[in-house]
Amino acid sequence: MATRSSAKVAAGTPAKSLNVGLVAVTAAYSVAAALSLSAGDVIQMVNVPKGATVVYLAVSGGSGDALVSVGDGVDDDRYIAAGTMASASTVVRTITLHASNTPYVYSVDDTIDLAVSTVSVGTITGGFNMTVVFSKD
Repeated sequence: MATRSSAKVAAGTPAKSLNVGLVAVTAAYSVAAALSLSAGDVIQMVNVPKGATVVYLAVSGGSGDALVSVGDGVDDDRYIAAGTMASASTVVRTITLHASNTPYVYSVDDTIDLAVSTVSVGTITGGFNMTVVFSKD
């Protein structure tokens, strides 16, 4: 079990946003054979600042068979419950939040994460891509 980070949340990359309006962030994380995924791993993909509300999220990627959920530091499946992520070219999971969903407003800076719950093959390589659009009022 390890916590890993995309370049968008690496040390020295604070959560950035406008005081009002929409901000789009795209991040990629490459899984090398030497750092294959394991159950319990968390990949921090995108910084989200205090006061932000996610309005759109898309994630794709992976390799082999892994159950991965998309959430944050408080709720690991806030946006997408655990689902199979296959090859980067075949799986795109999106969520668009609107009036029928209860929006979550971040009370502190956080990250949007991929949480690995199950890995059914010995080595998972490949990568993940994520695009997040959030608003601030």
